[in-house]
Amino acid sequence: MRIPVTTGMALLAALATPFSAVAQPQPTATMQQAPGFYRFKVGSYVVTALSDGTAAIPWEKILKGMAPDRIRSTFAAVGVATMRDTSINAFLVDTGTRRILIEAGAGSLFGDCCGKLPNALAAAGYPVDTIDTVLLTHVHGDHSGGLSINGRRIFPNADVYLARSEYEYWMSDAEQARAKASHKKMFAEGRAALTPYDAAGRLRFFTGKTILFPGITAIPAPGHTPGHSLYRIASGSDHFVIVGDIIHAAEVQFAHPDVTADFDADPAQAKSTRTRLLAELARSHELIAADHISFPGLGHVTASGTGYVWTAQPYQAAVGKASQ
Repeated sequence: MRIPVTTGMALLAALATPFSAVAQPQPTATMQQAPGFYRFKVGSYVVTALSDGTAAIPWEKILKGMAPDRIRSTFAAVGVATMRDTSINAFLVDTGTRRILIEAGAGSLFGDCCGKLPNALAAAGYPVDTIDTVLLTHVHGDHSGGLSINGRRIFPNADVYLARSEYEYWMSDAEQARAKASHKKMFAEGRAALTPYDAAGRLRFFTGKTILFPGITAIPAPGHTPGHSLYRIASGSDHFVIVGDIIHAAEVQFAHPDVTADFDADPAQAKSTRTRLLAELARSHELIAADHISFPGLGHVTASGTGYVWTAQPYQAAVGKASQ
C-alpha cells in the first residue's frame, strides 16, 4: 500500500514527538490532606498524635486582655493572619494492653473542616471499635463532640473518663443559666456527646490528681472549664504531658500568658493556671502534647523574659523515642 506523501510526513512527525509532549490523562487532585497521624514512643508505649482537622478561628475577636491592634501586629510579626486555621489534635496511647484515646475531636459540630478523627484512627491501624478508653481534658465540643453522632456512640467499646466536677458543671441547669451567651449552646452539645455513654453505664469519673492506669495520671488544671485536666503519660523513665487547652493561640499566649480566650469559663483562673503550668513545664523541659498547636502539636517550652517560647519537637521519619 502506498501512503500519500503528506500523510507519511504527518505520521513521521507524530512518531518523532516525545511521549511527554503527548496529552496524557491528568490525575484528579484532592483538596483534602491525607488522614493525619504521627507516632512516637514513650518507654514501651506507642503514642499516636491524630488530626481531627483544622478550624478557622478569628483570634482577634477571641483573645482577651490585649488590644486588637496589638493582637494583629503580634500575628503579623510571624507572618500569620489573626484568622488562621487552628489544629484540633487528639492522642492515642497504646500500652500493649489498652488503647487509650485522649480527646474525641469535634465530630459534626464544626462542619466539614473537622470530624476526621475516625478516619485518622483507621488509617493509623486503630478502628473506632478497638478503642477501649477515652480520656477527656474537658467537655467543649472540639474535644467531646466526636464521642457521639445522632445519639450513637462512635466508640462502642470504650469507657469515657473525665473529672467529676467537669461532668457536674455541664449537666447543671443553674450553670447553664449563669453562663455567658456565647457559652450556652456548649451545654447542649456537651450533654448530647456524653448522654449515650451515660445511658450505657460507660462514664467514669475522677476527683483531683488520680492515677487512672499504670503510667496514666490525671492532673487538675481548672479555669478554662471547672474540671479541665491534663494527662501525664509515663513509661519507664520516659514521659510527656497532654496539656489540653491551657494554650489556644501559640503566637500570643506563650509570650503573654496573661492573655485569655473567650472560651474560658473563668478567665482569671485560666490565666493563673496557665502561668503556673508554663513555669513548671519550662523548668522540667518536659515534652508537651498540645491540642491546638499546629499538628502534631509536640514540643517544649522555654522561659524567655517575662514569657515563654515554644520549640516544636523535631520531626522523626522513623518511629523513635520521644526526647525529654
